[in-house]
Amino acid sequence: MDDKSTKFFSLYTRIHGRLYSYILVVVHNRAVAEDLLQETAAILWEKFDQYEDGTNFCAWAMCIAKNKCLLFLRDNRKTKELFKGEFYENLADVAEQSSHNFSQRVKALDECLQRLSKNDQKLLRLRYKNNIPVKEIAIRTGWSINQLYYQSSRIFDLLRICISKSLARQEL
Repeated sequence: MDDKSTKFFSLYTRIHGRLYSYILVVVHNRAVAEDLLQETAAILWEKFDQYEDGTNFCAWAMCIAKNKCLLFLRDNRKTKELFKGEFYENLADVAEQSSHNFSQRVKALDECLQRLSKNDQKLLRLRYKNNIPVKEIAIRTGWSINQLYYQSSRIFDLLRICISKSLARQEL
């Protein structure tokens, strides 16, 4: 591999996950996000000669991804725009800001999930990993639907607090 390729792949590999999360937040569709990520990577490679060495590669890549996403939302006839264009631009800005600590948040979430009780982990696994409807979980566990929603809310609160504390410790 030549120096240009090595440098590009080194920079791109570091931001790949952040770039994907950013695109996914904006377009809220995994298949579309993966396509846009590939298109963005192709543009980054094509325009890599325009990238100024020593500047923020991630910011440059995010700008290209943002433009690609906004163009997709504007032009794609299959995606009905639920909000006005400026909402999506603001969402893109928020997604860009929140993508900066994505890997830290995922690590914190993993650690916090491990701290949950086995029953709480089981409930989350049934609902979100196995995609079992709440009614079915209620039948399996003998709990009412209201109890399940209460438990889910309690678990999400525990995770939110745990993640916030973990991220605060990382910033120190």
